[in-house]
Amino acid sequence: MKKMKKSIKRYLIIIIVILSLMLISIIALYYVCKLKIRYDNEQLAIIQEKIRDDIEYTSCMLTPYKSNNIDTLFNELTSSLNTNRLAIYFEDLNNSYTLTLNPNAIYYNASIIKLFDAAYIIDNNVNLNDTITFTSEYRNLSKEEGLLKYEVNSKIPIKDILYYLISVSENASHIMLTDYIGVDNLRNYAKNTLGITLTITDSDRFGYMSVTTTNTLLKHVYELLQNDNEYTTLLKDAMNNDYYNGLNFDEKTFLHKYGYYNQYFHDIGSYNSLNPYVISIFTLFGNPDAGALEKVSNISKEIYNIYQTNLNKKEEYCYNLAYN
Repeated sequence: MKKMKKSIKRYLIIIIVILSLMLISIIALYYVCKLKIRYDNEQLAIIQEKIRDDIEYTSCMLTPYKSNNIDTLFNELTSSLNTNRLAIYFEDLNNSYTLTLNPNAIYYNASIIKLFDAAYIIDNNVNLNDTITFTSEYRNLSKEEGLLKYEVNSKIPIKDILYYLISVSENASHIMLTDYIGVDNLRNYAKNTLGITLTITDSDRFGYMSVTTTNTLLKHVYELLQNDNEYTTLLKDAMNNDYYNGLNFDEKTFLHKYGYYNQYFHDIGSYNSLNPYVISIFTLFGNPDAGALEKVSNISKEIYNIYQTNLNKKEEYCYNLAYN
């Protein structure tokens, strides 16, 4: 009987110990789960805060921004230049600010006008396979690098005429296309589509304008180039050249169109990146082979540096706004 009582007591003790251990385990598990939930919530809060910060940073970077010292930097640049022989119009398309010098001064267009021909062809969906007869009059205006490879009275596709119009600034192409389009039609197109008054006539196919006018044209051309079709592929290829490209410097490449006549040397174009801009530089610097090209390239580089300074300031501002 005594043995039996001892056994029962021992079993009870074992059961109590087991139950105690189970209770301790349950309590421990409870606290572990509670700590895990708290840890998970803390981690979730950290992740949510990071997401909010990232969204704020991204939103800030997508918002137009102009640093307070950008105008000062531009004024310092222009004060070192001969402003009587120069006009500039720069516009950062994402950040919605401009830098201008003599924006309304009127200059002879020279070959800048040819970009209007190209815009007309794209906007009016002119058949690129249509042809124009290459007369002897047109041939007399042609360049070695352009249409001279064609025989007189041959029929040249508009896509070839357009390419040489922009890539090597072929004068024959400009006269052929303005004959094909019609001078009045080109003027009406510029007025109705772009709000621009062209001063070209049948006797003077080049005319006069300001960098403000070419800035309007460049923004329109930039929008056109965002499409992906045979027209824009052709125009991009034609504009992506180094033929008197005064906007290019170092490894920076611009889609451009230059103009040169007597003392007038101009270059206009766009810098295509995640933060694109358009720029027009009109000058009275003269022959591009006698220093004008280098002068324009130096101006282009200095303006790029100002633009890049603004982007750096914007990134710093947005980072501090979101993460500090």
